[in-house]
Amino acid sequence: MARKPLRKRRFGELEPRKSPDGGEITGYRARYTGPDLKRHARVFVDKMAAETWLNAERMLIDRSEWIPPRERDRQARIAKQRAITFGEWARRSVAGKRLRPSTVYRYERALELRVLPVLGDVPLSDLTRLDITDWYTGLVTDLAAEAKKAGRKGDGRGAAFSAYQVVSSILNDAVDHELIEVSPAKVKRALQYDAMHEPVVLTAEQMWQLHELMPDYLAAMVPLAATTGLRNGELRALQRRHLDLRDPLRAVVMVRGSAKNEKVSGRYNAIGETKTKASVRDVAIPSFVVPILEEHLREDVQGGPDALVFTARRGGIMHASVLERNWAVARAKVGLGDMHIHDLRHTALTWAARSGATLAELMAIAGHKNPTIALRYQHIGGAERRHAIAERIGAMATDELAARRALKTKESEAASGD
Repeated sequence: MARKPLRKRRFGELEPRKSPDGGEITGYRARYTGPDLKRHARVFVDKMAAETWLNAERMLIDRSEWIPPRERDRQARIAKQRAITFGEWARRSVAGKRLRPSTVYRYERALELRVLPVLGDVPLSDLTRLDITDWYTGLVTDLAAEAKKAGRKGDGRGAAFSAYQVVSSILNDAVDHELIEVSPAKVKRALQYDAMHEPVVLTAEQMWQLHELMPDYLAAMVPLAATTGLRNGELRALQRRHLDLRDPLRAVVMVRGSAKNEKVSGRYNAIGETKTKASVRDVAIPSFVVPILEEHLREDVQGGPDALVFTARRGGIMHASVLERNWAVARAKVGLGDMHIHDLRHTALTWAARSGATLAELMAIAGHKNPTIALRYQHIGGAERRHAIAERIGAMATDELAARRALKTKESEAASGD
């Protein structure tokens, strides 16, 4: 059957589109030849919409404002994307990154507390270097005031550094997605931060003092962490089956997971993967720690291989803040107010280095895959290290001096004998 000729129009054409059986009209195809001498078409459900589109296209041509419809749609889509606010993009960016749960938690917390209250409603494409600079300098000032008011050591630059890292990462992601051409996060030295905390290496006496001062259900964690170097999250994820104490001289703790800051049903109760694949490891336990752990397992740990070794008072995985609060009380009584819980790990690795552990052995104990990271645990720390180096240098000089004196004495005795 011959097709019905298209209706003649002053501009463009309208063609009815029918169902496969050739009966009911399902829409209209509008098309025209543009100034670029190419055919442009679009399908509409009803005839009026198709005619409206053709009339609008003709008007754009008459005004010399016409560009191809596909290019126009692309530009409109980009404009819509660029109208997104920083807050909207920040949430999409974080959700789209392949990050560990603990990192997602840190990003989201920094955004909610430090970033979005100031930058959240600003259109992403409108952000300028001055906006970021003003936000950062204001944040540094506010955090310093908070630290001073609370009587905390430091000026809050660590928190400002972390927040700026998050903002910089999100804006770089926007550049990668072509939402902005250049990141406005260009504050000089904002990404240069030296932590004020100098790692503390415990003495054996201090370790035992902390062990005695921690609550009973956490006391065993101190000698275990100070001799095996397990991370905070690894300690909180330990289960009975991860401890092999059958032979005190061959006791082992098996690291197979890490506690994560994922809030589920109002409680932090997620055990995830270790920090890296290298963190999955078996670490030898000194024999003196074995009876401490055995008593802890009898008195403070439920039965069954999956029972948590260190648990919250009410059961379940202990949140890091609970451990930190108890640690703060104990360290203050020992006079170690600046010591972090992570310094127990630093202590273990430093003690291992002092005992003659090779770099490869340190990496195996720590679960590191990068030797550069393991190397930093080999230093003795602070004044003790400087004095130890000075004494070794002095020993070289005094040994040489003693040898010279002995030689002179020998020569003198030989001369007097003559």
